[in-house]
Amino acid sequence: MVTSSLDYVCTLIAPTDKPGFSEEFINAFFAVLTASAVAVNSTRILSKDRAVDYDIQVSASEIFEVKISLFELSNKAGIDIVFQPAGDARRSKGLVVFDMDSTLIQQEVIDMIAAYANVEEEVSKITAAAMNGEIDFNQSLSQRVGLLAGIPSTVFESLKSQIVFTPGARQLTHALNKLGVKTAVLSGGFIPLAKWVQAELGLDYAHANTLEISEDGTQLTGRTLGTVVNGHVKGQLLEEIATKENLDLSRTVAVGDGSNDLIMMGVAGFGVAFNAKPAVQEKAPSKLNTESLLDILYIFGYNDEEITELIN
Repeated sequence: MVTSSLDYVCTLIAPTDKPGFSEEFINAFFAVLTASAVAVNSTRILSKDRAVDYDIQVSASEIFEVKISLFELSNKAGIDIVFQPAGDARRSKGLVVFDMDSTLIQQEVIDMIAAYANVEEEVSKITAAAMNGEIDFNQSLSQRVGLLAGIPSTVFESLKSQIVFTPGARQLTHALNKLGVKTAVLSGGFIPLAKWVQAELGLDYAHANTLEISEDGTQLTGRTLGTVVNGHVKGQLLEEIATKENLDLSRTVAVGDGSNDLIMMGVAGFGVAFNAKPAVQEKAPSKLNTESLLDILYIFGYNDEEITELIN
């Protein structure tokens, strides 16, 4: 039985602190391709010693096996290998949506608030239960938010000065805006900080959970208002924004680090697990474990010269 060959691209991305691709790694990479009779059509250097594209042709029946083998090699070598269909859609993105906590910013906001309220231990126990599958995201959020009752409503203003943006976040969003790509933050966190992040990065949309404030406006009640922004809702929001912007889902990308980001990665045309937990990386369309979010532009096929023009 003859199966069709499809055009794909493999992007190798080395860590910032360990640039270069060893001969051993390159040999192992080509061994994976050879084992599945993958043909290499061309090579492009995106960044000297950091990122390179290989245009390949792979049999439709071998795609799953090739992806698994490349994933295993990537983990062993500590070098990201992004495997995706070739074509115009790679560059012609129309919408990129981001998780907030541990993606656009380096902290988990709920932990910051818990530290502010001296309930870190209780919050961490609930978080652990959620991670172990003992309770779902909605239950976890409800229980953690309940511990915040009585905290001054000014807490978010206090936290803004402590927020640390992920390296490359500002440059990436600037580049995407310059390219005319719509951007959004879809967060299971809280809207005051999501809106602030939106303003700081020049994003087009921001969606997150709303915390109820007491009638006199002075403190948190320990409850949320409206629909909880969980994994399913993130996926729905991505679809809604794409529809509003008249974009086919094939031109959308979702970037996140948690299990509740997997649904929106699946809904989007492509997904990137950024410095995510191993279980999330296994299920995501791609993974990126470098220091800077700006490296996502390598995944989109841009080289250093083009990236420099975009961020300046």
